[in-house]
Amino acid sequence: MQNDKQVLKNKTIKDVAQLANVSIATVSRTLSGKDKVSPLLAERVSAAMKELQYQPNDVARALKIKESRSIGLMIPDIENPFFPALVRGVQDAAKIHNYAVILCNTDGRLEEERNYIHFLYSKRVDGIVFTDSVYNKQSISLLDSLGIPVVLLDRRVSGIHASTVTSDNRLGAFLATEHLIQLGKKRIAFISGPLKLSSGADRASGYQDALVRYNIPYNKNLAFIGAFTYESSYKAVEDLLFSREKFDAVFASNDLMAIGVIECLAKYGIRVPEDVAVVGFDDIRMAAWYKPLLTTIRQPVYDMGQYAVKLLVEHITGVRETYYEKIFKPELIIRQSSGSVEERK
Repeated sequence: MQNDKQVLKNKTIKDVAQLANVSIATVSRTLSGKDKVSPLLAERVSAAMKELQYQPNDVARALKIKESRSIGLMIPDIENPFFPALVRGVQDAAKIHNYAVILCNTDGRLEEERNYIHFLYSKRVDGIVFTDSVYNKQSISLLDSLGIPVVLLDRRVSGIHASTVTSDNRLGAFLATEHLIQLGKKRIAFISGPLKLSSGADRASGYQDALVRYNIPYNKNLAFIGAFTYESSYKAVEDLLFSREKFDAVFASNDLMAIGVIECLAKYGIRVPEDVAVVGFDDIRMAAWYKPLLTTIRQPVYDMGQYAVKLLVEHITGVRETYYEKIFKPELIIRQSSGSVEERK
């Protein structure tokens, strides 16, 4: 019995062709689905595969027809609540286009990025959606050298030829800071993300744009560079408190950081929004139920993920040969943490 099972496992495309009484080429065309095969021949091939319990080798098939019907998605931190909606957008769009998604979490490390790129290349993925760390210029260059279509999502990298999908981070930061200014705040602290990331640099620029627009002097003692993490913003607020620099509001570069700000202020008996107003960025799901409800800038993250796949498929199939930049418009979502609305029941 064991030998019989082993024989079935080792059946090849040649065995299928012989049993169906067709050529190997006909079996290959049937499997690929790219060339028309008569219904009668296709039925014979299908029946032979079923009888032989034949399972196509996806990797070998990818090498043969030069496509795997799979794409890679590289992200830096699966634990960051910003990414689930983005991943879901990518996966849903990929399913519509009949692609599987291989998810790679790199922890923002260059070595991991490079390892995953080589891994995805070995799996013959048809393209990669890339959302990653400050090192991604080197990684994208590697991708470019391997000839893999790539779309940058939530990132721009100067000097790299690739389509990009982002939101207008500079505008979003301007709207956040303007909102605080219009509430009468004059000493607005700002905690940025890494300035080597386009999103971090753009949000820093938007903050300064609003100060200039409303004739508020920039105070370097109120500006901190963070890491898009809860811990980095918590420490920044502690440093700010220990410096005794006066402030009446904080704009944090993402919602996770804004929550870190609120938690640190609470530790030292400072109330939000009564004593200090706080605004975040992204509008993660937690923002709508965390107490106080978080005023933030909403990015259409799910839509961004979907559009990235649309662009990638266009590059894979040759429908789009030129690079394209899609910029989504952010939206100010006003809740309790900025002190501009009453607590909702």
